[in-house]
Amino acid sequence: MLKAVPTSVETIREHIIFAPHHPDRLRRPRGRAGAIEDERFRQTLLWNIFRTLELLPPAFWLRRLQARLHMDWFPAVPQTVRVDLWRPLTLPPAHHIDGVRPDVTADVVVETEHALWALMLGGDDLRRVESDSASADSVAQLIDAMSWYAGTRDCVFGVISCQPMHQDASVAVVERYFRSKDSLRLRSDWRGNPLSNVRGVGSLRWTDLAAILRDCEQADVHTRIERALARNVVTWLERVEIG
Repeated sequence: MLKAVPTSVETIREHIIFAPHHPDRLRRPRGRAGAIEDERFRQTLLWNIFRTLELLPPAFWLRRLQARLHMDWFPAVPQTVRVDLWRPLTLPPAHHIDGVRPDVTADVVVETEHALWALMLGGDDLRRVESDSASADSVAQLIDAMSWYAGTRDCVFGVISCQPMHQDASVAVVERYFRSKDSLRLRSDWRGNPLSNVRGVGSLRWTDLAAILRDCEQADVHTRIERALARNVVTWLERVEIG
């Protein structure tokens, strides 16, 4: 499971540290022309960070994830965790009244027995999607799908900012929804949904995720193997200049 880290910069940035044969890789999106290198690097960041976190005690790192999302709510202590990358989520039935609509994709879905987190990468794509649809943006649709899929469980939505905060359109949208859930309802196509199980929306950066992994690396409550898993990805993040 642990693999030797290659030496060239290009290879390091796309090096899959954990579970290279995991089926989630079959869902890995194709990069856009002109941005393939950056997108592949971000996908590799997602993979190495969250495939590692999945192997660690969820009660420890999920609390820190919540804090980095600037939320003070936390569900009951989880005993199980599942992490999916590039997970398609079905929109609620009301979205399909005027015709079938495709699933929306969360870059990361974290599930426990009590709650669900859906995360998406931020950036310029959000501005493009919003300009194409005045009635519902990609964030609102993903939150709708997350809320529908979570069912009776609580859920949280977050954006991983890939640009300086003042330039990231997704952060601006999240901040608007953070201030007012009514704003989110107005952007949603699922007007009958009270979004009562959505506990919050927030944003964080790659450096926040690196800090969570450093906490895992240094925590005495973790076993030697768990600390070694965290240390392996922290070392890789340092080599690609994250954190």
